[in-house]
Amino acid sequence: MLKIPNLVYSTTLLFISNFIVRIIGFLYKIFLSRKIGAGGLGIFHIIFHFLMLCVSITTTGIPVALNSLISKEKSLNNKHNINVLFISTLYLSFFISIFISVFVSLNSKFISLKLLHSPNYQIFILSITPAISLITISNILRSYYYGLKKVEVPAVGQILEQISRILFVVFIFSYIKNASLYSLIPLIGLSVGEIINILFVTINLTKEPNLKNNYVIGLRDFFIGISKISKIAFPITFNRVFTVIIQSISSILIPSRLVLSGLKYTNAMNIYGTITGMVFPFLFLPFTVTSALVVNLIPSISQEIPKKNYKLINKKIFFSIFLSASIGFSASLIYMFFGEEICYFVYKSNLAGKYLKLISVSCFFMVLNHTLSGILHSIEKEYRATINNIIGLLVQLLCIYFLIPINNINIYGFIYGFIASSIIIFILHSITLIKAKKRWK
Repeated sequence: MLKIPNLVYSTTLLFISNFIVRIIGFLYKIFLSRKIGAGGLGIFHIIFHFLMLCVSITTTGIPVALNSLISKEKSLNNKHNINVLFISTLYLSFFISIFISVFVSLNSKFISLKLLHSPNYQIFILSITPAISLITISNILRSYYYGLKKVEVPAVGQILEQISRILFVVFIFSYIKNASLYSLIPLIGLSVGEIINILFVTINLTKEPNLKNNYVIGLRDFFIGISKISKIAFPITFNRVFTVIIQSISSILIPSRLVLSGLKYTNAMNIYGTITGMVFPFLFLPFTVTSALVVNLIPSISQEIPKKNYKLINKKIFFSIFLSASIGFSASLIYMFFGEEICYFVYKSNLAGKYLKLISVSCFFMVLNHTLSGILHSIEKEYRATINNIIGLLVQLLCIYFLIPINNINIYGFIYGFIASSIIIFILHSITLIKAKKRWK
């Protein structure tokens, strides 16, 4: 039986959810840019990238592996294994996240000094420690439902998370008048939103028929579950950790390299904040569709691999690539021809529009890379996808280090590196997929 209609349904449902979340989030970032300014956005994004580094171990490879394995077990109607995989993954991820949170708390002063060049920002680092465990739990819960192909619960949960976070931040802003704390408020809001999301999903989890209500498994089952998860999760986690490390290094390196090009540090932070806080939200807007697609694509293809149903797999791959290419190409054209007008209308910033217009070409390749990466993970090419991504990111980092300090290039060195990285990753992913498909004949 052709499964594509189910894939389309799940993708459409998550697209609607993601679209609502992205639009709300986009308006939220406009609000933040006007409330805390480009400099405040720069500080927020540096700490946010550090948070993503902290949770990358527990929120990338492990949820993807859980999603894929639960989908396979569901196709075999094996409720015991579904229970084992979910509980063992939840426990493992939670304890890892607690360890990371404690480590960050104990070293918050040192981290503040290294990230923000001042120990006075220690409270900013401490503010994200609860979010490490909360984001971890939230991702595991969502992946469980994705594996069961019950996307309705996590879809609603994400909307509630975004709305509650924004309401909290807006409410606190109305009472706090100390501008030095403005960047702290949205960081705390991350935890508030995740708490609401977890409460909603947990309430629905108690009604889940595929899950035993004792939430306890034997030690042997625990280690079996962890072994299965780790085999898939390790390369994906390594890829994500490396990506976030590069992003964190870049967030620290870009302002300092801009200073070497002749700019003052405050101006450098403003430029960095303009790109991360104003340009990137537009650039990642098309991921509203591809994120929904990839989440459903991985279990959809994974369950066909053991059956060697390559004809159906090829249809799903073609559908996903065609949809992604259409979205990416359309977005790139819009940003290329109307980027300046869009940014001036939204941010009253000609500079943001100039950057968006130049970096627009990367949007097409980024969207395709996201989908291609999901396809490679689903056909058990995680290691190759990781290597491809590392190569592209290293090219980006080299451009940041060597091109930005050049006076007449400065921030454009980052933009050139960003574009080159996305193109290189696309080429390598495409070669990997083509080679894999040749073996199916």
